[in-house]
Amino acid sequence: MTADLHLSGPTVTVFGERDALDEALSAELGRRGCSTHSVTTPVGWLTSVSHAVIRLDTTTGEQAIRDLASRDAPASHVVIVCGTPTDAATTERLQDLCRQCGEHHDVSVIWHAPLEVRLDEARRVLPAELTPAPRDLAATIADEVGVQEAWTSAPSFVTQTFEPRRHRGHA
Repeated sequence: MTADLHLSGPTVTVFGERDALDEALSAELGRRGCSTHSVTTPVGWLTSVSHAVIRLDTTTGEQAIRDLASRDAPASHVVIVCGTPTDAATTERLQDLCRQCGEHHDVSVIWHAPLEVRLDEARRVLPAELTPAPRDLAATIADEVGVQEAWTSAPSFVTQTFEPRRHRGHA
């Protein structure tokens, strides 16, 4: 990395696992002038974080949000990303945890379809056009980080569902 990048945005801490989505997110945030700090070990919430992306589909992300919900920490801008669970009880439990964080932090939750279908998990197979590409999802996450950067008051809580772009053939 060179010293002349001229990064103008915040440092965004990504609680994840350095997979394809985390790599795409780091690249997208970099293009937008932000630097990233990856946390891949489940250490909980870091009190020095002011902007974060929490991947609830990872052990690291789940530990970070549990820790953030259970302690007093300076107000932070947090984008929570999670594959939509298949059962309503899990969805409600995670939604409650996210809402609890929104009582003290600026929280935006992005639900998405699975990024890949694993044979041991899949009873239903999603068509390829409904499976989000990491780069498309990363752009949506980066958009939300940008919205939060401009937001000046906390706490807040919003939730949305990521819809992958449908690729159409040429006529």
